[in-house]
Amino acid sequence: MTEQPDQSKTIPLTPVDSPGGIPRREALQALLGGVGAGLALTSIVEAQHPVHEHLASPASVEHAQQKAAVATYTSEFLDAHQLKTLEVLAEAIVPGSTAARVAPFLDQLLAVESAQSQRRFLGALGAFDMAAIAKHGKGWSSIAASEQDALLRDASTADAKSAIRDHFQNLKGWVVGAYYSSEPGMRELGWTGNMFFAELPGCTHPDGHQA
Repeated sequence: MTEQPDQSKTIPLTPVDSPGGIPRREALQALLGGVGAGLALTSIVEAQHPVHEHLASPASVEHAQQKAAVATYTSEFLDAHQLKTLEVLAEAIVPGSTAARVAPFLDQLLAVESAQSQRRFLGALGAFDMAAIAKHGKGWSSIAASEQDALLRDASTADAKSAIRDHFQNLKGWVVGAYYSSEPGMRELGWTGNMFFAELPGCTHPDGHQA
């Protein structure tokens, strides 16, 4: 689902210059603190979502992202099939997630998560894999992008009390939190490396999977 963003909703940006530059960790702390009147990480990711606790520690986020950036990444929690499924699913939810290394980053976070959150995540990941098999006879990573979009649309608009809607919201929270704490995501939210914006732009992704 790739609708064009509504340019009329663009928030004016007011740059806050810093001659010495703003370190990425400091910028992440600013995003978590809800700088200005714009859209920050605290309003993108629901406070009750388990990813929020991880994002509250910029040093831990930075460490996990450094480990996830290794070219020959070896997963610590997910198996190879689960990691690939997550990679393709994350890209469908937030385009750019693959380049931002969202899947390996989330693997790092999940490796230190509670058993309950781990089970819930695996249940959600498996639910979309099974939905793809039931509908198309192939796992999630093997179906076409248009078929993935259709399944995500169905999940995001399902009854609020349905299992698939809950699975979608859970995965979306993880993916969105991971992407917008990555360097590409933070740059979309106003960090340039040398300055930060007092008012942050909203999500620039044409994400049709809003619920």
